[in-house]
Amino acid sequence: MRPAADTPPEDTWVVGLDLGGTGSRAAASPGPGRQPVRVEGPPLHVVDGRSDAPDVIRGLCQDLVRELAVARAGAGAPQIRAAAVGLRGMMAMDRAGRLDPYSLHDVLANGLGAERTAVSTDAVTAHLGALGGRGGAVLVVGTGAVAVAVDEYARWYLADGLGYLVGDQGSGAWIGREGLTAANKARDGRQDGASHVLLRAAERHFGRERHGIDLVSRPDALRLLAEFAREVLAAAEAGDPASVAIRAASARGLADTLRAALGHPGVEARVATTGKLMAKVPELRASVLARVTEARPDIEIVPAAGEPLDGALVLARRLLETPEGVPSNRPFLSVRMGTQGPGVVSLESGTVPRVPRRRKELPDADAATLRAGSGG
Repeated sequence: MRPAADTPPEDTWVVGLDLGGTGSRAAASPGPGRQPVRVEGPPLHVVDGRSDAPDVIRGLCQDLVRELAVARAGAGAPQIRAAAVGLRGMMAMDRAGRLDPYSLHDVLANGLGAERTAVSTDAVTAHLGALGGRGGAVLVVGTGAVAVAVDEYARWYLADGLGYLVGDQGSGAWIGREGLTAANKARDGRQDGASHVLLRAAERHFGRERHGIDLVSRPDALRLLAEFAREVLAAAEAGDPASVAIRAASARGLADTLRAALGHPGVEARVATTGKLMAKVPELRASVLARVTEARPDIEIVPAAGEPLDGALVLARRLLETPEGVPSNRPFLSVRMGTQGPGVVSLESGTVPRVPRRRKELPDADAATLRAGSGG
C-alpha cells in the first residue's frame, strides 16, 4: 500500500544542527520540498577548559525528538537516518584538546538513532548552505571572518578564521578592535589614526574608564567588540576619517581572504557571501566583491541560498543519498557511517571510494527549504 500523499517516507528523515556563540539550532527534514521541524537551544561555551558541545547537542536532540513526536500527532518520532552538525571553533577546540569530535558522533547516534553522522566546522555548513551544495567559495563574515572553498575532489580549504587575536581580518570583532584602538589613541593625544568620534562612542559603549583595557579578562569580549563595530561603521558612513580607513582596510582584508580560498586548483569560480556583517552592511559587501572581481573577472557572484543550519541539512542528506561524495577531511569534517561496533565503516579510515573527478553536485537536499538570508 502506498503512503498517503501527506505522509513522508520514514526512510528519508535527516537532521541538521548548528552550534554557535550566540545560540544553537536543530532541524529535522523528511525530504526536499517538505517543511522541517525546528528547535533552538543555548550557545556554545568553553567551561573549565572543555567545550560543552556534547551537552548542547544532547539537549537539542532531546528537544527535537519531543517536537517531532508532537508534530506527528502522537505517531512518535520517525526513524532518522543521518545527522550532521556544524559547530563554531571545532578545529581550534580539537587542536587544544577541548573537544573530541569522535565523541560527538556518539552523542548524535545515541540521541537520534542515526547511523550516519558528520561533525564539521561551521565554515563547511555555511558553505553548503550558501551555495546549496554547489562548488565555489563562500566568505563568512560576522563576529569572525573566514573564507571556505571546496574543490572537485570534495577537499575543503579555509582562509583565515584564526580568531580575533591573530586573524579574522575585516570581521566584526576586528573592526571593533581597530575602532577601540583609534579611540584610545585620541584619548592619549596621539595623532596617527586617532578618532575623537570613536572616543565618544567608546565611552558610551565600554564606559568612561579604561576604554576596554579589561577586555582580555572578560568572557563577553568578542561580543562587545563586534557590537562596537556598528559604531565604527556608522562613523565611517558619517565621514570620520579614521573610521573610513578602518572600513577600507576591512574590505581589503576580506577580499584578500576570499581570493586566497578561490585560488586553490579545482575550485569553481563561483562566490557567495554570508554572515551578519555581509547582510547588514551592503556597502562593505559591495566593496569586497568589487575588489575580488577586479582581480578575477571570471567569477560568478550568486546570492546566498541559505544559512549554516540549511547547510547541515544538505550535509546530512548527502550522507544518506551519496555518501561516496562526503569523504572525511580532518580537521574540517569528520564522517562516520554506522554506530561503533564490529563491521562499522568509518570514513576516517580512508576506505571510501575516491570522489570522481566530475562528481555530481549535491542532490537538491532540501533545496526547497533553503531560506534566503545569511548566517554568522
